[in-house]
Amino acid sequence: MNETSQISLITNPAAGRGKSLGKAARLKQALKERRLAFRERLTKGRGHAEELARRALAKGSETVMVCGGDGTMHEVAQVLAGSQAALAPLPSGRCNDFCRYLHMNGDPQDLLQAVTAGRSRHLDLARVDGRYYCTVGAVGFDAVCSRFVDDMSLPLRGKPAYIYAAIRVLSTYQFPQVRLTWDEGVYEGPILMAAVANTPSYGNDIHIAPAARADDGLLEVCLVKRAGFLRIMSLIPALLKGEHGKAPEVSFLSTSRITIEAEQPVEMWADGEPLGFSPLDIKVAPQALKTVAPAAS
Repeated sequence: MNETSQISLITNPAAGRGKSLGKAARLKQALKERRLAFRERLTKGRGHAEELARRALAKGSETVMVCGGDGTMHEVAQVLAGSQAALAPLPSGRCNDFCRYLHMNGDPQDLLQAVTAGRSRHLDLARVDGRYYCTVGAVGFDAVCSRFVDDMSLPLRGKPAYIYAAIRVLSTYQFPQVRLTWDEGVYEGPILMAAVANTPSYGNDIHIAPAARADDGLLEVCLVKRAGFLRIMSLIPALLKGEHGKAPEVSFLSTSRITIEAEQPVEMWADGEPLGFSPLDIKVAPQALKTVAPAAS
């Protein structure tokens, strides 16, 4: 990368309960020390990062640095997908699973070193009804818990928030009757949840689909069928540890595309953001996103 390259920095000041501002400050100082020109913009709420990314791309930015969590990366990916601009993520949110997959450690100096060295890779994204996501999209119990946490504005974050929501939601949870159709099969029946994964983890390192890879042109689906209350409670610790694969209610499949239909509409959440309701058509978008990558990735 040369000094005339266009760099934009999008910072979510609310990410990580404000810790993102400190990381962004260190990144800006490092940029100034290297005499690299950049523009910084702060997000003001949900959806604003996407708007700022569109402005950055329109002004010719070749690298869009993003200081935030999975939700902020999600918004910027909507714009950068299919473009030649590179996403340079600095993890600083409550959930940083996308950056974890990239082996980004959150050190501004390491990110800048990767940017200036021009190291990059192209990753798959998942696409559902015109929207992209980077990590995992889920319907069923997980999505209901995500909606619960979002609506209640809980002070808890990550796994503690999920555990609290799971306990509250489970007592009234109605197992949706769904039809899943993928490359080589069909499932019809009630489910606890279905997670369609581009990367292995979500929810701050919950390995829901350990075999998922964002560079193989496939999506990994974790399907959890209906189970009783006590059985689900016993499954949750295994899910949080990524040790649920041996449970008889759990199955995995790989596919390039999956559709989700339900007797009553079910909501999908991905990257910590709501994406919409069934019917859903999810497909892989191979090598859609150019990202800055550390030397070891």
